[in-house]
Amino acid sequence: MAKGRILLAHGNVDCQTIYGSALVHDGYVVDIVVDVESALRNLASSPYDLVVADLYLRSRGDECLIRQLRHLPHAAHLPIVVLTGWTTEAHRRVAMDENADDFLALPIRPRELVATVASLIDQQRAPTRTPSASATDEDGSIMKEI
Repeated sequence: MAKGRILLAHGNVDCQTIYGSALVHDGYVVDIVVDVESALRNLASSPYDLVVADLYLRSRGDECLIRQLRHLPHAAHLPIVVLTGWTTEAHRRVAMDENADDFLALPIRPRELVATVASLIDQQRAPTRTPSASATDEDGSIMKEI
């Protein structure tokens, strides 16, 4: 059984091969696209657990996929890992301002991407914890979990 389904949106063939293979080897199903429009089509037609995307992709319009994803109801919740050669602090800020979950500057070891993906998917799947009825102070107020 697959660990999850990943959309890898990257225009660089070497990145597609290296990082796509590493994710597949670790048990993920990986779909690869090279432009914004293809990514949006895939996201509209298939469920994904996470998106790995370059900061900028070929596009007929806005080349920043993550900016567009955060405005789509069916994809706004997806964890997004930016995997990019755009490595300045300004580029990192763009990714974080667009609510990327992580920013990985190339080159990185494939295992680093796999570990990041696994961690984000685990966080996404973890049940949200709510205080139980037994977690109250003597005065009846709910205790904060540390």
